[in-house]
Amino acid sequence: MVIMGIDPSINCTGICIYDDVNDIHYYYMIVAKMTKKMQQFDNQYVKIISYGKHEYSKDDYQTKEYKKSVNIDSICYYIRDIIQHHEPDIIQMEGISYGSKGSSALADLAGLSYAIRLTILHESILNFNVIAPTSVKKFAVGNGGVEKDVMIASWKKLDKNISNITEIKLDDLADSYFITHFK
Repeated sequence: MVIMGIDPSINCTGICIYDDVNDIHYYYMIVAKMTKKMQQFDNQYVKIISYGKHEYSKDDYQTKEYKKSVNIDSICYYIRDIIQHHEPDIIQMEGISYGSKGSSALADLAGLSYAIRLTILHESILNFNVIAPTSVKKFAVGNGGVEKDVMIASWKKLDKNISNITEIKLDDLADSYFITHFK
């Protein structure tokens, strides 16, 4: 069985693929922009994809909304590609955290969340679950309000293939790991 976990975000969507036959995890980061460290990063279990986020802070309303749509479509394009490559039996995704963002960021995240859901449905994945963010953290470490560094440390203890990674930001991948294994 192949399980896919998604931690959606406009700036860095974390994805974990767990192949239980081979007992191995593969990770994808779909990032808005590649940092220099990301460009130099090399790990056989982690692939970093830049979708080339369109900046829009100085644009008029129509242009801004268009660019937001293009950004979301780009993220979904890569998610569709990952689904087609790994053919997961189950996809689990973190739901929207309503209390942690401003209204504009929350609207963008909600748009991304539902666009990903539609992408999953269009790929005919019938076993699909949306999980509350605090439930993922509580499942992972027993505390729904835990800090990111605790999630990362717990994840590194469970997946030895990534335990030595220090060069890049890892919280989205850690979350995707626990979303994948959420029960």
